[in-house]
Amino acid sequence: MGHPLAVLLAITLGSGDPEGNFIVPGTRGAIVYRRVDGQELKLDAYIRRHGPRRPAVVVIHGGGWTSGSRVAFVGQLLETLTRAGYNWLSVDYRLGGPDRRADAIDDVREALAFVRAHAKELRIDSERIALLGEDAGAYLAAALAAEKPAGVRGVALIGGLYEASGVSPMNAAAAGLPDILAVHGGRDTEVPAERVRRFCESVVAAGSRCDLHVVDGGIHRAENWLPSQWAFKDVLVRWLGTRIGAESPDHEPYRTRLQKDVVYDPEHALKLDAWTPSGRGPFPAVVLAHGGGWEAGDKVTYITPLFEPLARAGFAWFSIDYRLTPPVRHPEQIDDLRRAVAYVRANARRFGIDPKRIAVVGESASGQMAALLATQDPGLAAAVSFYGVYDLMPLLTDTSPGSRLEKLFGLRALDDAGRELIRRYSPIHHVTKDMPPLLLIHGTNEQLWAQGTAMRDRLREVGARHELFALEGAPHGMENWEGHPEWAHYKTKLIQWLSEQLGARP
Repeated sequence: MGHPLAVLLAITLGSGDPEGNFIVPGTRGAIVYRRVDGQELKLDAYIRRHGPRRPAVVVIHGGGWTSGSRVAFVGQLLETLTRAGYNWLSVDYRLGGPDRRADAIDDVREALAFVRAHAKELRIDSERIALLGEDAGAYLAAALAAEKPAGVRGVALIGGLYEASGVSPMNAAAAGLPDILAVHGGRDTEVPAERVRRFCESVVAAGSRCDLHVVDGGIHRAENWLPSQWAFKDVLVRWLGTRIGAESPDHEPYRTRLQKDVVYDPEHALKLDAWTPSGRGPFPAVVLAHGGGWEAGDKVTYITPLFEPLARAGFAWFSIDYRLTPPVRHPEQIDDLRRAVAYVRANARRFGIDPKRIAVVGESASGQMAALLATQDPGLAAAVSFYGVYDLMPLLTDTSPGSRLEKLFGLRALDDAGRELIRRYSPIHHVTKDMPPLLLIHGTNEQLWAQGTAMRDRLREVGARHELFALEGAPHGMENWEGHPEWAHYKTKLIQWLSEQLGARP
């Protein structure tokens, strides 16, 4: 099973994309490591600029066996590894549901073999490799570790999937395994932390090492953990250092057209990542805001599938951080988005963009923010909301302490003044025929589909320029659309629509 060595070496690194993955500058993207079942399976590789061969981490995304990609669900992890001084490889694998996970395990096995065979070109130490998986990717990492693969010294399982009994493929041959780190949310109701404890106990009982770190209050999926819970990243980096080492942890970033951590609001230390096309401008620009229920995420979370198609189409884009609840209230978040757009406008010459051709794009929580800003800023050329909330009132009926109502607006009761405040931040009540054009993109298989149709009806009623684009059967979250060819055309629609509103590449 697997490639003969001659065939493996014939799949060269030269097939990679020098533009990278649009998350970390200097990444070599889309390296084909396997061809199987009519598919080209790819990985992205980050190779440090200088120095000897370095330890490396193979990153395996989650997605519940049915969705995801090498740029989805793992943005924060890739940034963490980069800054810690590691080379890393983020891999795709076949998605076919839990019944076909043997295929996915075989793909990850082949990816590891490819990486070790090309250790010289990748400037990695083939004897100092760690596997890092999240969600279903953690299960795959554990299954591969059970085979005790050469060169693998550690396996990190982040918010992983485990069998209900706490047993996984790893337990059957636990003795002599690579060391394990299991990081898990303490409030994960999909995969309770007790299940992970049983898993670690069984590994230890068999004579191997398993360190468990429970993230207090964390729910399922590491990307959903709050900034107050991000200390798990330091735990991960320290643990990797003791297993595979990091000879030069100081991060020396590449200089590419992707600019990282540009400060747009010094007062609040808010940053954005900026991609600018090559060639002559001025270019149309898109300001991107991530979702996360107004309380989670950052500029490389949730929204990463949009980076590449926008860049390929010749748009400059700016993915922003904004302050999250509960430390701030929702009005301050809108101020942050407004300030980010103003910064991009004010620095149009620096970035080579046209200040009159700026669109704002949001998803989920930030879909509401983008739509609201479109009702307030006539200088915007367009706005796009992916599966946004347009009427906040149905979501804010809980008045208990710690509710979303309190987090967003500081309210514990709904009186007339409170209802008026919520109405003020619900875009559906403020649309006009003169507002910038608005594109709504919604999957039909989620609760917010009804919000999308209601917003369409209201836009139609006032005569506003708009379009509702439906993805039949799609769930919430564009990361969950990754790996599904039947939904991939939303990217084509987005680019076509933005090109119509903002103009194509000069």
